[in-house]
Amino acid sequence: MTMETMTAYRAGMFDGKPDISWLSQGWRGLRQYGRKAKAAIEAGDLITKAAMIARADQLLNVMTGILDSEPGSKLGAALLTIYTALRFNLLRANIDNSTAALDDFEAALAILDRDMIKSSESAIAA
Repeated sequence: MTMETMTAYRAGMFDGKPDISWLSQGWRGLRQYGRKAKAAIEAGDLITKAAMIARADQLLNVMTGILDSEPGSKLGAALLTIYTALRFNLLRANIDNSTAALDDFEAALAILDRDMIKSSESAIAA
């Protein structure tokens, strides 16, 4: 995908200039998939575990594809690094049936979501 195509794709997803508030919804979706995958591992339901991990991976693909990764974009580059680490935890959870990997996945997303909300509220107040 060319940079122009990705920029046009991102622009088409929003009415007006995009902001960062949509990220929280994606992160909450990822958290839900992670929780369901963990519950499936604990229940011995490997089919549901695999389905939830696949859904989380697909959502990460979408969220990665719409990142602003143009030169000079700091948030896009930082999130790409974070999303790579999240994928690694999904891989660990899938291969090893690791609930600890999903705990790490959940914790990282909770911190990300909390800090982004604080950052957004600070920007609105300023």
